[in-house]
Amino acid sequence: MKRFEFRLQKLLEIRKRKEEQEKLELAKASGAYQFVLNKKEKILFNLGEKRKELSNKKGQLNLRELQAYDSMVKDADLAIKKLDVEIEEKRKIMQKHIDKYAELKRERRVVEVLREKAYKKYEEEAGKEEQKLIDEIGKDLFIKNKENRIISEN
Repeated sequence: MKRFEFRLQKLLEIRKRKEEQEKLELAKASGAYQFVLNKKEKILFNLGEKRKELSNKKGQLNLRELQAYDSMVKDADLAIKKLDVEIEEKRKIMQKHIDKYAELKRERRVVEVLREKAYKKYEEEAGKEEQKLIDEIGKDLFIKNKENRIISEN
C-alpha cells in the first residue's frame, strides 16, 4: 500500500506557522503590557518608600521636604494617570492577540482533526488490504495442500 498522504498538509503547515507567528506577537504584547505595569508599580513603590522615610522623621520635617514630597505625589499621580491609560491600551492590544491566537489555534486544530480522521481511515484500509492479502495466501495454501493430499492419495 502507498504511503499516507494528507491532501491538506500544506494548509496545516500554513496554519501552524500563522499560529506560531501570532504566539510571538502575543508574547511581545504581553511583555509590553507587563513593562508598563512594572513602571506603575515602581512609581507606587518609590512613593511608599518616601512616605515611610518621612514618617520616620516625624518631628524633624522641614517645609522644603514637605513641599518636595507634595510635588513628588502630584508628579506620581499624573504619571500614574498617564500609565493607567497606557496600561488599558496595552491590555486591549494584548486581548486582541489572545483572541486572534485562540482563533488560529482552533483553525489549526480543525485541520489536525481532519488529518487524524484521514490517517485512521488510511490505517483501516491498510488493515483491510493486509487481511485480504493474508486471506489470499491462506486460500492458496489450502488449495495447494488439498491438491497435494489428492495426489498423495492416488
